[in-house]
Amino acid sequence: MNTQNIKGTASESSKTWVNGKKHKPVATSSLGEKVCVNAADIRMRWFTLESGDKKAAPLTGTHHPSRNDSYGVDLLLLDEAEVNTLIDAGVTALDRVASSPRGMTALYDAGETSAERYIIASRGQIFYRTGTWSVAAKAYLRRASEVLGEETQKFMDAFQAAREAGLDHYQACDVASGFITLEKALNPQQDENQQTASGDDAEFNEIPF
Repeated sequence: MNTQNIKGTASESSKTWVNGKKHKPVATSSLGEKVCVNAADIRMRWFTLESGDKKAAPLTGTHHPSRNDSYGVDLLLLDEAEVNTLIDAGVTALDRVASSPRGMTALYDAGETSAERYIIASRGQIFYRTGTWSVAAKAYLRRASEVLGEETQKFMDAFQAAREAGLDHYQACDVASGFITLEKALNPQQDENQQTASGDDAEFNEIPF
């Protein structure tokens, strides 16, 4: 998916004030227009590029894992009105309270401005939202464990398949970890020839950092 991002600002009409300063909590169950934002900087809005360079919000969010075993980045679909209100209130990022790098699950706190302030993101999707901390903590632990179990099983299956295909332990680990495909690991010379032919035209615009 080719993506672009811009830093958007909230419109004056979207502001909701109380006593000239404090915002009312924004309901998150509305069916308003969605925007895809970087959880680490909600001013960054992401779009897919359609034909004719027309920009459209992605249909779903996504998770970009890090290369150094840290959590990575979540691009989440949120209501545009909620995002604008958060920015108006001075919130530029969702506070990541807890995260499971290999489980691709995180617990975010959007702050008092949002009625359902606790957001559980899993594989780049909003899995659950609630305004109660105890409920959020339990749901996060349950979901992180589920995804971690699924990812561990996926790793073991891929590792076994790579070993049965003739790769050694280290090569099989690279395949199971997603660093290289099984086909490329089995045919490194062919892959090298393809890279030489393609030159330096690799695209990295799917990585938001």
